[in-house]
Amino acid sequence: MIEIERSFHSDGIPLSGAFYLPDSGIDRRAPLVVPCSGFTGLRTIHPERFARSLTARGYACFAFDYRGFPPSGGEPGRVLVEEQVRDVRNAAAFAVSDPEHGADRVVLLGWGMAGGMVLPAARNLASVCGLVCVNGFYDALRVQRAVRSAEDCERFFAWLQEERREATHSSEPRRTDPFWIYPLDPVSKGYVDSVLRAVPGYEGDTVHTAFADSLLDFSPERDLGHLSELPVLIAHGDQNALHPTGEARSLFERYPGPKELFWIEGGGHTEWMDDDDSRYKRLAGRIADWLDAL
Repeated sequence: MIEIERSFHSDGIPLSGAFYLPDSGIDRRAPLVVPCSGFTGLRTIHPERFARSLTARGYACFAFDYRGFPPSGGEPGRVLVEEQVRDVRNAAAFAVSDPEHGADRVVLLGWGMAGGMVLPAARNLASVCGLVCVNGFYDALRVQRAVRSAEDCERFFAWLQEERREATHSSEPRRTDPFWIYPLDPVSKGYVDSVLRAVPGYEGDTVHTAFADSLLDFSPERDLGHLSELPVLIAHGDQNALHPTGEARSLFERYPGPKELFWIEGGGHTEWMDDDDSRYKRLAGRIADWLDAL
């Protein structure tokens, strides 16, 4: 795999990215894939993992780091879903426009939180020819109520009300543990603590509390009309405790365009995301086969 560093701007903020190209060269007839990271993830983790698999099948990729996550610019800790959606859209627009490595068609591949973000990001992007949503969620409030106990929900929403009040009295953003807002199941927490936090440049220790409202407002499945002709591959771990399997079923039921649902047998949220894991290999192979058919 050949890696070529690039930078571009999203809302005027410089973002760091890279093209990942097959050793055999670019097939201009094939779509370019933009793999997008999940919550607090970095380009060097799952996006590069997908790039390694897909370049081996002949697909060029372009991946990037969201604003606020070095080496990209922006304020660390400011994580707003709507801004990350724009980063996805602008990354795709940049990748397609690159005179040397761009392509006429692009596929947005979202992992985790980005599994939902690619749905609105595709709006008014004429070059997008397909979407891949892996282990995503499609209504954040529904997920909160699914993964928290009734008592924990009550504590969380009481905390949020107080944070809103406190924020009106300060010019400085208030901060908190991101995984208080976005709670992890035990297996995913183990992965975050042992793998993500060990990656150089990881910036997931605190986020602005404004992330809470941004997250709770996120329900991409409510607005899918712009996707009536766009094919989607929805892939989801059948043991996913972080984003329950009902999320994949709900999106599949509501999605208005051509669609396919692929279950990752024996897969939770992220503990199996390793190049050599058989579950990951099956997923990567299914994605590549699906791309071949576009």
